[in-house]
Amino acid sequence: MHKLLALIVVSMFLGGCIVSPTQEGNAVRMVDKQSDYKCKFVTTVTGSGSMGWTTAHDAEGAMNEVRNRAAKAGANAIRVVNIDSNMETSVVVAEALNCEFNY
Repeated sequence: MHKLLALIVVSMFLGGCIVSPTQEGNAVRMVDKQSDYKCKFVTTVTGSGSMGWTTAHDAEGAMNEVRNRAAKAGANAIRVVNIDSNMETSVVVAEALNCEFNY
């Protein structure tokens, strides 16, 4: 009985992890219009989150995954194309872009 309970608790913790942004992913900015920043398309990236807690946590994990993948592809920005959330998962589709920002 104790082994079964321990297995359930461990699986809840392992299944409940949100994808965290990497240092590079954290630097990726979101833009509304490519033309505002002279952006060039790099690739399409997707991310998904499925935790069973709340849709907000699922979406946060999916967005972090998108930003991480965009950074890995060499992009410095994303433009979200679609967010699909339901009771089980969230999926984010975005364009990874290289933009000219005036810092």
